[in-house]
Amino acid sequence: MLVQARLRQGSDQPRTMLYSADTKLITKFPMAESAKRTKIKPTWSDVKAKVSDFDKAGLIQLLAELYSFHKDNQSFLHARFSLGPNPLNDYRKKIAVALAPDHHGKRDGKISVAEAKKAISAYSKAVGDPMGILDLRLFWCEIAVQFSMDFGFADEAYFDALVLQYREACQLLSILDETLLEKTIERLSNIRDDAQMGYGVGCDMGDLLGEALSNLPTSQIEAHIPQLGDS
Repeated sequence: MLVQARLRQGSDQPRTMLYSADTKLITKFPMAESAKRTKIKPTWSDVKAKVSDFDKAGLIQLLAELYSFHKDNQSFLHARFSLGPNPLNDYRKKIAVALAPDHHGKRDGKISVAEAKKAISAYSKAVGDPMGILDLRLFWCEIAVQFSMDFGFADEAYFDALVLQYREACQLLSILDETLLEKTIERLSNIRDDAQMGYGVGCDMGDLLGEALSNLPTSQIEAHIPQLGDS
């Protein structure tokens, strides 16, 4: 009499086991390898293959459904196609609500540096305009300083993120034309002067701005070197 069973030991391939009661012998035979598992997580390549079969009407309908599905998709498309009075407004609003919820219609809302970072990242992916990114970094600093001063909010991670955005903004000074350079230096100077919450934030900003200005051609900075407390 033969008895058939499946045998699996450790990570070995499953085998068929035949036991003969007459001979008291066990014979093992490798089982056929199971079919390869299909990919669990689709990739862009999978989506691209499907979308490539769409005609113009089908693509427009797909975009319409994505547009209606989430406000983030609307913000992305508005920014990509420069629609509306200012494509930056949606991203500024996200930063404001994330960093200063009590100031922007979300009483007792949760402060989230991560959400503010996501707003800048989303704009960068949608448009990638360095001047737009600069504006959002400056706006971050203005909102965070105002919120900290008005509410006495003090948090090390919050201030670290604030100084980081200020540093990133300072590093873009070298690519600005004369008109935008003057306006940006003015905004940076005002942010630095308003940052009187302690914790070395204002001092760090002063050092960062001074270093950035020192790296500019003398003709560009001789009228713009700010001192702490200048109006």
